[in-house]
Amino acid sequence: IVTQGFIGADSAGRTTTLGRGGSDYSAALFAEALGAKDCYIYTDVNGIYSMDPRVVPNARVIREISFGEAAELANFGAKVLHPATLLPAMRAGIRVFVGNTFKPHEGGTWIHAELNERPLLRAIATRDRQTLITVNSMRMLNSHGYLARLFTILANHGLSIDLVTTSEVSVALTVDGTSAGSSGASILENTALMNELSEIAEVKIEENLSLVALVGTRLSSTPGVAARTFQAVGLDNVRLICHGASPNNLCFLVNSNEVRRVASRLHEAFL
Repeated sequence: IVTQGFIGADSAGRTTTLGRGGSDYSAALFAEALGAKDCYIYTDVNGIYSMDPRVVPNARVIREISFGEAAELANFGAKVLHPATLLPAMRAGIRVFVGNTFKPHEGGTWIHAELNERPLLRAIATRDRQTLITVNSMRMLNSHGYLARLFTILANHGLSIDLVTTSEVSVALTVDGTSAGSSGASILENTALMNELSEIAEVKIEENLSLVALVGTRLSSTPGVAARTFQAVGLDNVRLICHGASPNNLCFLVNSNEVRRVASRLHEAFL
């Protein structure tokens, strides 16, 4: 079968495109429909790296990785695969291979459902253009439905929330400037959103931040992970930390002008 990817149809039958990563997603859908054992995706890099080699020149190709780890990396900024690409393969238990079209002899990365080798840290990903929204209100204390109202406002403006941390009277959350719901414009320019948020809380917006994500296994249950991580970060300021919701990642925000330095230190410390 020789066919195109990327092009599809909407619910009304109108021709449209599948968006970024649509060709890889098409390949995974065809593999699922055909009952294939393997799905080969060839791109312009040698596979999935332990870190973006443009940031860390000595980053290495990961020869094998689990679906869960690959999905975390794709979600947190690794651009080799779009997160949606993995869904059909995960449903059908299909192995996915990522290799270089121009250097097929150099091998690549196999993505499996399960792996015997489960290192503590598999890779590090970064994502720029992060906005931190902090809302503070005494009305939040011991109240019901406050978070639901906050997230409804954000959803009505098409904003997808990524990381969240809370205290008794404040919530800090991040919005990805590269997400599907983002126009790319500063949130401060959205007057309607700012007015609605200001009706329920004091609002602080911080921009020019980058997300750093450590991806591996057992990160939430292995003693010393946080100590090693923030020792490597050193004196660079960490603005928000999100850890514990998943055993596969530890995430935090730093200033965008510090992210390369921080990622390089972490790669040296762990990988």
